[in-house]
Amino acid sequence: MRRDVRLASPSWNIMVLRRAEQHQFYMEFTPLLFYFGAMVLRQAKCSSVCSSESITLVQSFLGNFSKLGLNDSKLYTPTLSNYGRLQDVVFSLQQNCSRSTLRCFEMEMIVLVGETGQNSTLPKRLKSLSRQLSDKLEHCPQCEVYKEEKAEEFLKTLLHILGIMCSSNKSSKR
Repeated sequence: MRRDVRLASPSWNIMVLRRAEQHQFYMEFTPLLFYFGAMVLRQAKCSSVCSSESITLVQSFLGNFSKLGLNDSKLYTPTLSNYGRLQDVVFSLQQNCSRSTLRCFEMEMIVLVGETGQNSTLPKRLKSLSRQLSDKLEHCPQCEVYKEEKAEEFLKTLLHILGIMCSSNKSSKR
């Protein structure tokens, strides 16, 4: 009894592989499978909580602040204490409401981007970052509970929190 394996070739003709050819076929495609496996693992490793691109985008907003005409805008602004609390003498941050804090920044950035008419990926990046975090407290405040601050103060606070996220992420990798 002869066993053949039928495969579709790129030209959509049917190929028939004999047992010896089938073994050769698998051997030739093994490195390709290893490559795809390495790519998946690399992407999983590279998706960190820190995002230097987000910091760059916030710095860009701050740099163009006077041109954007945001002097009168006020936004709900979470503070560092809403994100987490500092522990001990050694700098360490225990996250409290980190996810809901970043969600608030994301929603307010959508408002800010809408007011300026700019096309920015920052709200999407903040959403992606917030998905990687979790709230440690059972009841975290809604965004509307936070104090309204001027847009410049909002951006500075966001930049500060993102900077702390990146520095704590780098120190935990060491």
